[in-house]
Amino acid sequence: MTTAFLCQGWPRGLAAVVRKVRAARREPGPLVLPTELAGRWQEQNPAAGRAVLGLPWAELDTGALSARSVRRIRAAGVTGFAAFRGDGTRLDRAAAVRAAARAGARELLLPDGRRVGRGVLLAALLGRTGPVTRPPELFDPVTGRALPRGGAFAGVDALGTLDVGPLGFLRIPGMVEPESLEPGARHRVVLLGGSVLYGLGQPDNSRTIPAALHRRMPDSEVLCFAAPGEWSRGESALLLYRLRHCRPDVAVSLSGWNDFNNLFAMSLVNGPGAEMLNWTFHDHQHFLRLHAPGEARNVGLPFARKPSVVRRLPLDSLAFPFSGAELRAGVWLENQALMAAACARDGIRFVCALQPHSLLHPALGEEFTRAWVQRHYDHPFTDRFTVFDDYAKTIDTVYDTYRDGLKRLAKEFPGAVFLDLSTVFAKETRPCMIDGVHPTAHGAALLGDALADAVAPDGAL
Repeated sequence: MTTAFLCQGWPRGLAAVVRKVRAARREPGPLVLPTELAGRWQEQNPAAGRAVLGLPWAELDTGALSARSVRRIRAAGVTGFAAFRGDGTRLDRAAAVRAAARAGARELLLPDGRRVGRGVLLAALLGRTGPVTRPPELFDPVTGRALPRGGAFAGVDALGTLDVGPLGFLRIPGMVEPESLEPGARHRVVLLGGSVLYGLGQPDNSRTIPAALHRRMPDSEVLCFAAPGEWSRGESALLLYRLRHCRPDVAVSLSGWNDFNNLFAMSLVNGPGAEMLNWTFHDHQHFLRLHAPGEARNVGLPFARKPSVVRRLPLDSLAFPFSGAELRAGVWLENQALMAAACARDGIRFVCALQPHSLLHPALGEEFTRAWVQRHYDHPFTDRFTVFDDYAKTIDTVYDTYRDGLKRLAKEFPGAVFLDLSTVFAKETRPCMIDGVHPTAHGAALLGDALADAVAPDGAL
């Protein structure tokens, strides 16, 4: 049985899938990729010795193969498929089942080891499995995050105005996009952050911070992998486990507010102490994956009884602070340190930038933020009359801890850059924020300019 390899993105994990197919006593066949990627993969892998079939993305995306595509697959002698996830995409099993059924395959092998037999494929061909539905997002399993998604390769934000490319980065008008995340010759900047960096609330991609940065550095690749709601744990996982392998020249983290928000919102909804539960069940597992991967799955053993973990904890730092505000600030600083260390090891310049919030933009006035906070944190158990005072006090404490921590990190990682951009709007008389955290187009341009000096290659500005 000749098994073709079906992938909707860049097939980085192909070698592992080939080994699994051979272990199942199947004959490895051609690689099936979107037409946009097939030629590029062959150019970069001339010694692979594997035939590549390029099929239209729309057909692979839905599994509705055309008659021409079916003839090409059958002419290659394909009798089965092994589907796997590529960079920048998720594996749509329903679409893979439909594609295998249309091609007349006898079986479909899935990454988890499951085998879809001929009976299920025939049922799919006859339409008995229901319509194929597309998930509304691009999914990255490394960080467990979802990017909003529209039609074809384009992702959109909640307002339906921002486009995300096929590899998961925000599209920038006028920038020549790389065809893959493989290392290239051009100066490459990777951006990590949440909705502020993503551009939530902007009318189009040209008004975002990455676009402003690219205007200052037109010869560079500015690849923004920010996602609404992302916080430092997801940023560091994305960089350490995936994006550092694309060898960027510079990695930038613009964040801080989402880490604070996770703490504050949980405290409002679940009461005091909720932030400690969040550390126990979420950051604890992230810390294990980085420092003690052999124990990461042993979730039944209490944290304090894992000697290999306790030995690695910086007990004299902010790892175990006494207040909830310091706890969340400590987690953000710990993740910035992890990224700085990884970048130093790989020869990547790391830039950490602390983002602003509306209370640090005096021209807006306190009542602007008070009204927004009362709407944003309108939970059933929230005291509308005290929530703003709690917010202002907590965020002030968290940001002071951030600033102190950045000074310490600057001494620990002299090759990295640590920027306090929280007060970048302090002297601006024009409104720079549309709410308590997201900048206007003018604010985004100012943040882009503030990042450019730290990010641009020597002599580029």
